[in-house]
Amino acid sequence: MVSTHRIAADWDEDNFKLIALHCNLSDYAMAYHINRAAHLKLERRREDLEDSDPVFPVFEWEDTVNDCHWTLVQNMIKKEQMVVDQGLFGENVTIENHYFLEDYREVDYFLKIESEQDHSNIVESTLAACHSIK
Repeated sequence: MVSTHRIAADWDEDNFKLIALHCNLSDYAMAYHINRAAHLKLERRREDLEDSDPVFPVFEWEDTVNDCHWTLVQNMIKKEQMVVDQGLFGENVTIENHYFLEDYREVDYFLKIESEQDHSNIVESTLAACHSIK
């Protein structure tokens, strides 16, 4: 039997481009550098992506000039959990990795570009800008 997992209602539309980013920067630093390199205005959303446990911080921007909606989400979150042990040390802290998209564990961030129109030139320029981040 095959099971279907929905990420969220707004992540399963057909009119978006998804860019996978590989970088070890923290989420706010990544948003800052993407903003600077690609001339975006990503801001931290007040509500995190709460459809999963743990919650994933989301950065987004509504580009009214190009009619695009940009979303940046980190793929991996480290979460500390207390484990009660019967041994010498009564409690241990373990760190577990939780993934936004489990099938893409090697990806650090996803940059989603939603638009009703084909903006291939915006995607290409964003890719070039992301490659310029050191």
